[in-house]
Amino acid sequence: MIDFDEEVLKFQPSMDLDRVEDNISEEKLRDITDIVTNLAKSMQEMQSYQLERKFRDLRSDMNNSYDNY
Repeated sequence: MIDFDEEVLKFQPSMDLDRVEDNISEEKLRDITDIVTNLAKSMQEMQSYQLERKFRDLRSDMNNSYDNY
């Protein structure tokens, strides 16, 4: 029969496991960086759209007020 406690004492993690953990951590960091980059880009696009819309509305208001004269 296998003695679990004895087997646990003999256990030594492999070096490959450490490398795998490092790669996973790097990938998570890359994923987080991609998310933050895409979020920043989306926010810039949204701000640009909002400014464009405000300018268009202002121009429309100005045209309407000239038409009233």
